[in-house]
Amino acid sequence: EGWVDEVAAMTDEERLEFERKVRPVQMVLTKLRKFASKVVHSSTILLPAYKKRLAEFKLPERLIPRDVKTRWNSTYDMLSIAVEYRKVVDAMCADRDL
Repeated sequence: EGWVDEVAAMTDEERLEFERKVRPVQMVLTKLRKFASKVVHSSTILLPAYKKRLAEFKLPERLIPRDVKTRWNSTYDMLSIAVEYRKVVDAMCADRDL
């Protein structure tokens, strides 16, 4: 159908280099997915703290959408809001009391 698996066509050395370069992106996505999920499912601690941070930074109240495998473009939606609300995400991740 025209699909080409470029990774399968790589040599072992090229594949290792590719995986080394992609790994940081995978780690960021994994952490952001976990963050978004934890905030949504923690109605007593994280969600109120998230809303408080939004108010501090004078941002509209909006949750970071979760990335869903079967939903087209959900990774983009998650990243788009995370970039827009980066100050809030950074502040919450830096707060060791949460």
